[in-house]
Amino acid sequence: MKPYTQEVQATALPTPTTLDDIVFEHRNKAYGAYELRTHYTTNINRALLIGVGCFLLMLLTNFLFARQKANEERLIEVDLTAKNIHDEELPVIEKTKKPETPKEVEQKKTVQYTDIQIVENTDHENPPPPQSEIDISIIGTIDKEGGISDAVAETPPTEAPPAVTSVLEIKEDNTPFTTVEVQPSFMGGNSEMYKFLGKNLKYPTAAQRANIQGKVFLSFIVEKDGSITDIETMRGIGFGCDEEAMRVVKLMPKWIAGKQNGRNVRVKFTIPVFFRLDD
Repeated sequence: MKPYTQEVQATALPTPTTLDDIVFEHRNKAYGAYELRTHYTTNINRALLIGVGCFLLMLLTNFLFARQKANEERLIEVDLTAKNIHDEELPVIEKTKKPETPKEVEQKKTVQYTDIQIVENTDHENPPPPQSEIDISIIGTIDKEGGISDAVAETPPTEAPPAVTSVLEIKEDNTPFTTVEVQPSFMGGNSEMYKFLGKNLKYPTAAQRANIQGKVFLSFIVEKDGSITDIETMRGIGFGCDEEAMRVVKLMPKWIAGKQNGRNVRVKFTIPVFFRLDD
């Protein structure tokens, strides 16, 4: 007796063909990752072709623009042959005038005229010519007949006109100098000047109360005789110090005047006057 056997139909399962199929076997392939991995190579090739196409398009565009620009440029040719160069007109040079031929000049007769001298004895007498000869002749040292000569006649000397004397009024410039060869100075120098200022300067009461200290810059003109004029305050500190500084400068004796080119001149001078309170 044969054993009982049951025939079972075998169903062949699909065998994975790619790595993606193996990885995503028994997984949800509709999620999206499977789709991306499946078309990855296609997408890469497509992107590569698009990039290469854009690059070639850019090269082609640059080439076309360069060619078009070269076609637009025009070559300018200039014919510099000798026939096209015009000769410049030379300036007309005036001919030098020939010197005029000297005209014939009538030469007057010359007679010798000897000064009359009184002597005791003489062996040779040379009397002066008569007045009629002198009137029509030129006085000279020898006798010479007149006539026509080709030489140019010399201009006879004429009497010089009387000299006209005019008095030219010279106006002296009194503009004060700022820089001179020899600067004006106080008698005894700067040390004596500051001694004079310190002796005569009185500190204003208002400045003392306000504790004001500083320098007052004064400008003035040292005249030619050394006197002080046109005193002005260039920079002050107020509280009566400016007026006090001007008062003391007006009391100064005459200075030694400044000099320019060896002569006294007016010079504009500037000095500082110190106001300082004792501690």
